[in-house]
Amino acid sequence: MSTNSAAVNRGEAFSREVRILADSNSQRKAPSRGCLLEQVQDMSVIMLKATTAAMAVRSPRTALSFEELAGGCLAFCGADVPLTRAVGVGTAGSVGEDEIAGVEAFYRSRNSAVRIVVSERTDPWLPSKLKKRGYQAADYMQNWWLPLERKTLIPVSDDIEIVPASSKQADLWIRTVAAGFQEKDAPVDDARIQRRTLDTFYCLGFADGAQRFFARYKGMIAGGGVLHISGETASIRTTSCRIEHRNKGVQRALLAFRLNAAIKAGCRFAFSGTDKLGASSRNLRRFGFNALSTSFTMSSMH
Repeated sequence: MSTNSAAVNRGEAFSREVRILADSNSQRKAPSRGCLLEQVQDMSVIMLKATTAAMAVRSPRTALSFEELAGGCLAFCGADVPLTRAVGVGTAGSVGEDEIAGVEAFYRSRNSAVRIVVSERTDPWLPSKLKKRGYQAADYMQNWWLPLERKTLIPVSDDIEIVPASSKQADLWIRTVAAGFQEKDAPVDDARIQRRTLDTFYCLGFADGAQRFFARYKGMIAGGGVLHISGETASIRTTSCRIEHRNKGVQRALLAFRLNAAIKAGCRFAFSGTDKLGASSRNLRRFGFNALSTSFTMSSMH
C-alpha cells in the first residue's frame, strides 16, 4: 500500500470514529438549553477567578481585586490586561443605573477600562443601557458544547504527539501559543511579543485547574492548548498552531487529545468558544460540537 493510500485510509477511519462519537452522543438525552447556558456562565466565572489569581504568581506587585455585584463577578488583574472584565452582570435579573455605576466605579477607581461580558442570560435591556453610556460592542464569541461519551475515545494522528507543558516550560508554552494566535499571514517573532500579552497567556495557561499541552509535529513544537476541568465540565480553550505547521492536523490532534482526557476524567460536557467561523469551528463541528450561543463584550474606555 502506498503512503498516500495509507493516509487516506487513516483519514477515513478517523472520520468514521468521529461520526460514531457524535451519533452516540446524539442518542443521549440532551440537557435543556437554559441549563447549558448556566453551565457556560458558571465555568466562565470559575476561569475568570482562576486566571485573575494566577496573575499574583506572574506579577506579585499587581493588586488583584474581586467583587460580586449586579449578579456578576468583577475581576481586576491589571488595567491593561484583557482578562480584567466582568462576567455574569445582569444574569440574575434587571440591572439598574446605580448598579451599572457601581461596576464602573470598581474599574475606574483602578484606572481601568470597563469591560462587561454580555451573554444570552444577560438582562436584555443592559446592552442598550450601556450603549447610551458610550459603550461599544466587540469580541464576539460563538459558544459550543458537546455531551461526552465516556467509553468512546478518539484516535490521534501518529505524526503528532501531545505532551504536557510543565511549569519549567512556561515561557516556551506562552510564547508558542501567543505567537500562534497572532500569526495571520506571516510568522511572528515570539521574542518580540509584548509583555502584556505574555502575562495574559501565562494566566490562561497556568491558572488553577488548567492543564497545558504542547503539540509536536514530527518532533517539532507546533502549537499548544489548554484543558480546564471543573467538576464534570471541561473547557477546551486557548488553542493555537504556529503558521508553519498549519493544515497538518495539529489543531485536530490537540482537540482529540483533550476530549479523550476529559472523557477519562469523567466529564459529562465539554464547552469551547471560537471568535469567528474558520478552521477552529470546522474542527469543533467535525467532533460533534453543537453551536450553543453567542456572547460579546461591551467596553467603555473612559
